[in-house]
Amino acid sequence: MASITTRKNGSRFVSFIDVGGKPRTITLGRVAMRYAESIKGKVEDLIASSIHHQAPRDETARWLVRLDDRLYGKLTRVGLVQDRQCFTLKGWLEQYLKERADCLKPESLRKLKQTREKLLPFFDADVTLRSITAQQAVEWRQFLKAEGLSEAAIKTHCGNAKTIIGEAVRRKLIDESPFTLLKSGATASRHSRYVTPDEIERVMDACPDAEWKLLFGLARYAGLRVPSESHRLTWADVDFERGRLTVHSPKTEHHAGHEQRILPITPKLMRLLQDRFDECEDGEERLVAIGGKGGGMTRPATRIVRKASVEPWARLWQTLRQSCEKEWAMTFPQYAVSKWIGHSITVSGRHYANDVPDELFAKASAWKGESGAQRHAQQKAHEDAGNEQKTNRATEEVGSPSSSVFKDFRESSASPGRQSEWSRGESNPRAGAAGRPHLRV
Repeated sequence: MASITTRKNGSRFVSFIDVGGKPRTITLGRVAMRYAESIKGKVEDLIASSIHHQAPRDETARWLVRLDDRLYGKLTRVGLVQDRQCFTLKGWLEQYLKERADCLKPESLRKLKQTREKLLPFFDADVTLRSITAQQAVEWRQFLKAEGLSEAAIKTHCGNAKTIIGEAVRRKLIDESPFTLLKSGATASRHSRYVTPDEIERVMDACPDAEWKLLFGLARYAGLRVPSESHRLTWADVDFERGRLTVHSPKTEHHAGHEQRILPITPKLMRLLQDRFDECEDGEERLVAIGGKGGGMTRPATRIVRKASVEPWARLWQTLRQSCEKEWAMTFPQYAVSKWIGHSITVSGRHYANDVPDELFAKASAWKGESGAQRHAQQKAHEDAGNEQKTNRATEEVGSPSSSVFKDFRESSASPGRQSEWSRGESNPRAGAAGRPHLRV
């Protein structure tokens, strides 16, 4: 189907007849015969795929992806392959973001755009995807660190870069992603603040009305995300009879089966719901309609916390959600808690239930606040009881058969009322040897 010809100067070329019957030639230059034969095999596979209107073999397809632009251009000119899409980094970033604009949440799209703004200042905007090396990707990560970004932010940008360039690999625009080996992923939370039941009760008392109390209650007693989940609730989502709350989650709704979740209404939350229901006017559907995003709720809420004489905490609403999961985890199985909160057990261990509250330590050790003298008296009583047990055991051992008083083990082993010796000193004598009648079968 194809042949190799060698000129007098050592240059080689592959010749073949295309689908239309026209002779074609691919000049290879002065190359080894082994290399020319490898090209000949790939050319024959491409010709066969054109004739039968089928995709080439996987090996040939991978070879085309890795092929340099010079030889790929020769294959294009003879009609074996179509023109290669050669994207620059900037061009691919713009196309990827444009394609994802309609299917991503605004916050997710914003983070991808931030990663774009971190890539372009380091790489030349006209650099092609194919020319970016793994070493350059490592240097980009170091560049982010030199910019003063936190490790969590660096991991986020690296993960986004792997996603963006990984899509180019899936479309076979490049053979492999240079960002594959970069360390990415979520960073375990370092915030361990636990808002105790006493603290949240004091905050509730400082709230101006039932609506504010319910907002704090939804975050602390139900673990809702504020405001994305709390402000979507309507009275139709509250099942007063069964004590259940249906929560609609915009963060996870793009995953099948995670559009909403049902969680229990605890007694404390039930009281807050009833108070809020009594306060609502006719036709008012929303449970909470306070403020909006950002400072519209956070600043007034922080003032309420200060008014309650409670030490303010970072990440106001997230910490309340985290405290709710910790409290639930003290009583209920973790698989149920993670289901109610709305994430996996892995996320719970990494970001939420990664710190043990003091009250759980106290519960495990059964410590209820005894004074030092009481604990010392209890410890001494335990020691005295232990010493008494040791004395009793020592007294029993003096008269026991294993004591040193019994020197002759055979005498102690004889049946009561007999002093006769075992015949022949056997360790396991026959029945007749000890004066016992033989057993008849």
